Amino acid sequence: MKKLVSIVVCLLVSCFVLTACSLLPLVSPSSTESTLQANQPVTLDFSLKDKDGKDVNLADYKGKKIYINVWATWCGPCQREIPELEEVYQEYKDKEDYVFLSITSPKDAEFANTNPSDVSKAEILEKASELGATYPVLFDTKDQAMTHFGIAAFPTHILINSDGTLKISFAGQVQKDKLVELLEEMQ
Repeated sequence: MKKLVSIVVCLLVSCFVLTACSLLPLVSPSSTESTLQANQPVTLDFSLKDKDGKDVNLADYKGKKIYINVWATWCGPCQREIPELEEVYQEYKDKEDYVFLSITSPKDAEFANTNPSDVSKAEILEKASELGATYPVLFDTKDQAMTHFGIAAFPTHILINSDGTLKISFAGQVQKDKLVELLEEMQ
């Protein structure tokens, strides 16, 4: 088991080095809450906005297996992986115990992001549609998600087990087969 974990960590580090778009120094973890560690509880007591401007509280998904893709329109690896993420979403969208989300940080004033990492909400939705994404695109407000999850590069993938503990969080482009493997390993 330890050997498998070591291999996965090496692969993830390689993915980060080779395929992540850096966000530094725009956002960096500002508290111990924003430093995610595997098997530790993840606090989800904040809201994001959906495309219609309605609040989406991540705590409402308590008891479900949550996959979050944090991305930006200008990020090449993000754009390349979206079609594969969409394929995975189509496979999992009807499974009641899974939640599939994406988060961006728009520059629109209504979101009050001090360090927005992306273009306007309209441009984000246009890019998501152009790339074929039908999964929920949520918008960070007041930099809550970016700070809480310690986002320093795009894309970032966060998988939260149904018991509220972190399975894994990593930056870099993910392939469909690897994402399915990680989703199936979730508790």
